[in-house]
Order: sequence, then C-alpha cells, then structure tokens
Amino acid sequence: MIRDSGGFVAGLLFLSVGLGAIGIASGYRVGSALHMGPGYFPVVVGVLLVLVGAASVVRALSVTVVGGERVALRPVLVIGAAVAVFALSIDRIGLVPTVFISALLACMAGSKPAVLESCVIAAVLSVMAAGIFHYGLKLPFSLF
Repeated sequence: MIRDSGGFVAGLLFLSVGLGAIGIASGYRVGSALHMGPGYFPVVVGVLLVLVGAASVVRALSVTVVGGERVALRPVLVIGAAVAVFALSIDRIGLVPTVFISALLACMAGSKPAVLESCVIAAVLSVMAAGIFHYGLKLPFSLF
C-alpha cells in the first residue's frame, strides 16, 4: 500500500531517469575513477539517482505522511524560467549577462525578494562564472 503518493512518484521518476542514464551510458567506455571514460560520470550519477529513487519508493511504502504540503507555484515557474533563459541566452549574449539575468530571476523566486541583495548575488555569480569557466577552465564561452 502506498502511504505517500508524492514520494512514490518522485522515487519512480528518480529511478527511471537513473536507469535511463545508465542505459544510455552503457554504450560508452566507462573506465575507472583514475582514468574516466565518457560513460563514467553518467553511470555514477545514474547509480546515485537509482539509490535515491529506491530509498524514496521504500519510504513512500512504509512511512505515512499526514497532510500533504501545497506546491508553491511561483518558485517552480521562476526557477524554470531562469533555466530556460540561461539555455536560450548563453550563445547569444554571452556568459556574464546570461548568468546575471538567470541569477536575478532565480533570486526573485522567493516570497519577498530584495532587489539590491539579488543584484549583488547576480553580480558575484557572474564574476565567479567568468573566472571559473572562461579564465580558469578555458571553456569557449564568450563573456559578452
């Protein structure tokens, strides 16, 4: 008997994504922790997702949840929009403005967003992203 339907569905989702990642990555060379192949990371993440999914399903079958919580729609939509803006903007306007706009949007997901604090967070994340990905790792992102 399922005692927590939300946890059960989430567990099944984790299980399916994890098994899918493992299945797709099984066609690649995995290698070892010291000499990772292209399939190593997807397999490791897939295994972790399967473990989390299995734990969630077992918990949903054994622990009774009293009264479910409402899902706050605003954070879901705003964070989804931030991810979409990042995906659609990174090649067009560059790393720094894309990270700034995405971070600013993500900060607005809270119930009482502070504009000045959000701008500072977005600016710091933009500088960090440029330092880490463009200068540190030398990834081919244009900055602007």
